[in-house]
Amino acid sequence: MLDDKSEIIAHFIGIFELNLEAARMKIKYQELQAHLHANPDLGPLFNVTINVSSEYGLQDYVPEVSWRIPPALSPNPPFVLTLPPAPVEVLPVDQGFALGWYFNPPLWSPDAVGGGDPIFFVPLPSSVATITVQNNWLQDYDRLINYDADVAFYAPQSFEAVVQDMAKFAQDLQPLTTPDMPEDETAIVESVTAVLDEIADFTLIGPSDGPAEIHLAVGEGALSLTVNGADADEMLELQDVSLVFAPPEEVEESETEATGPIETPADLPESNGPQEATGEEITSEDPPTDDDEGAPHDLSTGGNVLLNDSYIASDWLDASVIAVQGYVMDAKVVSQVNVWNDVDMINGTQTASAAGSTESFNAVQFQSLANPKPLTPEQEAEGGSGPQFVAISKIDGNVINYNYVKQFNFAMDSDVVSVRFDANETMIESGGNTLANGYSFLGLGFHYDLIVVGGNMIDMTFVSQTNVMLDSDYLHHGAGFGGEIESSNNLLFNWASLQDVGVDQNVAMNDTFQTAADRVMDGDTDIGSARDDTAFEHSEILRVLYISGDVIDVQVMEQINVLGDADQVAWASETVQHQDGADVSVTTGENELINMASVVDAGIDSTIYTAEGAYTETFLYQADFISEEDPLLAADTDLLTGEAFLFLADGLLGPEEDGEDSLIAAAPAEETSVDIMQSVLA
Repeated sequence: MLDDKSEIIAHFIGIFELNLEAARMKIKYQELQAHLHANPDLGPLFNVTINVSSEYGLQDYVPEVSWRIPPALSPNPPFVLTLPPAPVEVLPVDQGFALGWYFNPPLWSPDAVGGGDPIFFVPLPSSVATITVQNNWLQDYDRLINYDADVAFYAPQSFEAVVQDMAKFAQDLQPLTTPDMPEDETAIVESVTAVLDEIADFTLIGPSDGPAEIHLAVGEGALSLTVNGADADEMLELQDVSLVFAPPEEVEESETEATGPIETPADLPESNGPQEATGEEITSEDPPTDDDEGAPHDLSTGGNVLLNDSYIASDWLDASVIAVQGYVMDAKVVSQVNVWNDVDMINGTQTASAAGSTESFNAVQFQSLANPKPLTPEQEAEGGSGPQFVAISKIDGNVINYNYVKQFNFAMDSDVVSVRFDANETMIESGGNTLANGYSFLGLGFHYDLIVVGGNMIDMTFVSQTNVMLDSDYLHHGAGFGGEIESSNNLLFNWASLQDVGVDQNVAMNDTFQTAADRVMDGDTDIGSARDDTAFEHSEILRVLYISGDVIDVQVMEQINVLGDADQVAWASETVQHQDGADVSVTTGENELINMASVVDAGIDSTIYTAEGAYTETFLYQADFISEEDPLLAADTDLLTGEAFLFLADGLLGPEEDGEDSLIAAAPAEETSVDIMQSVLA
């Protein structure tokens, strides 16, 4: 007999064995089922009888049999074709026309071979409207502590309020309001009018009245190459100032010079056995070390890249002559703002922003290139006799080419690091983030000889670029540190290029083209004396496009980069190899904020006749604000040691604002800050 405890144990063992046996049987059963289902009985095959009948039977190969697809009948044209008063001969089918680039050759009706009237097809332009919004949000708060440096740190969320206020300040520096995304065609026109009204009402605050360095140019004074408010001979390129996008260094191939005469096979030893080496002995007193490739201990909390890149190119709609019954409005607006604070504190010593190696650039290029209508060598040598035919195509309503691009990068990368380098090599990187937005658009259309616009012709390119950076770092190291420290060397880069291919000349409407426009709008192909204009002398077929509404060509780009990289880093000076830490490299800067916008509007040289006048405006605004306010405020000594500081931009904190729109990146509610001033900043 077993006692009570032994009985319980025996029952437990028995139950365990039964469960184990059941599991084994289950596995065997599943294997058996899988074996049975491996070759299932699918039953008899389903037989389907297909009967195919054809009136044609296959024959043997018959050589020299040719067959051509007959030409399709031409549809009814959307325009009226009228032959000139004088009798003309019907052109043969193979007659070619030198219509130049971007033109499709005319299609002829089969009746033309028999003497009927030719039919032309003039392609119609398309309208396009795109809205693109790209946002990147990053919160990268890293905390790494393996060494007690006797330094207290603040929560990284404490710096968000500073970045928010700097972003608001940058927004206030922008002189114009970026147009809102339109709801319809009317809203597009209203947004252009609103921008022009803002330009007319804008008054620049003088340098003595404001803290920022501002450059403003309007009209002809803006149509130049400008870098940081000064005229430049060539456009600044990103690879010339960037560490990340710099071209790789070319490695020069070492040239080996041959010494002594070249041995011929006759000079070589007969034996292939071992030979005695002769010559000077090669020695190396100082073998290469790891120090030749950089410091073996590398700590990086910066190196962030925020990039916005937009490219819009269009060869959409143009003509040698454009007759506008309304007004012509042409505006080019570029606004660039950089706001940054790079005041650092290293072992209690403050370094001003301007004293660092951070660079800020605002670069703008306006280009206007002539592009006359291309001619063949025969046309240039012989000249032209003017058009023999006139073909009109009509579009009811507006023709629109609208692109709205908004790109936004927001990153908070405030790190807390306290380390001691005890290994042979160390690599610590808590930054190195990359936020990138890219947009590319290519729009292609058609060119005509004459365009008649029943409404207005509106053309605007609006580019707004903003960079905001807080890179105020607190660094603390032991006494006698001899390594490398890079707390600056940031880049703020705004770059814009507006290029017009084809020069437009605005003139007042004359009687000749007013008469031609009236007849075109009535559907009459007899445009009168306008047919003899020199702009049409090389056109055998005058391609005319009539647009009853407006021609709207608007490009809007807004690019914003906001970076908060206020790092708190402490480290021990001594390492395994060096007592003074000469083999240590600490980088808390080297951030890059880049905005690049390029707009290419291609066409041909045009003469624009306007009945209600033309309004052209060029507006260039560049602002650069460097904050030299002390970002570090002494903390309460009851809670923090004398080496602890609060990273705040003094003077940038504005009054408290309600509403979610005033916040760029609010701190998470579940995180509790040890900052005693958090209630003041919240």
